[in-house]
Amino acid sequence: MELNKLYGIAQREGVSVDRYRLPENVSVSAKCGDKLYVGIDNGVSGADEKVCLAHELGHCLTLSFYNIYSPLDIRGKHERKADNWAIKKLIPKTRYKNAIRSGYDSVYLLSEYFGVTADFMQKAIDYYQKAI
Repeated sequence: MELNKLYGIAQREGVSVDRYRLPENVSVSAKCGDKLYVGIDNGVSGADEKVCLAHELGHCLTLSFYNIYSPLDIRGKHERKADNWAIKKLIPKTRYKNAIRSGYDSVYLLSEYFGVTADFMQKAIDYYQKAI
């Protein structure tokens, strides 16, 4: 999926996406009342922007938010849910399998093929290896 399609999903779903100076977090998402928001650091572009936006949309569209002040909220559960949404959008299972069959046999080749970061591609590989 291309970056412009992710922005289209955000617009269609009513998620406000804005650019800010977020050097420590790179990207954030929040739900305030009925409104959903994504913030992405001004310096983020390319594959990093695509992965950040998909991940934050994953939080918004699955309503996987956590309270940083609550000791009972499991942050990892919400992060995993957002990652899984992003993986399914950016690297659909059928395209992933076809890429493997076509000879894309390393994290780096696959990440280039899908236009995502190597770290995100590794998460996708791990996700699909568990699912297959």
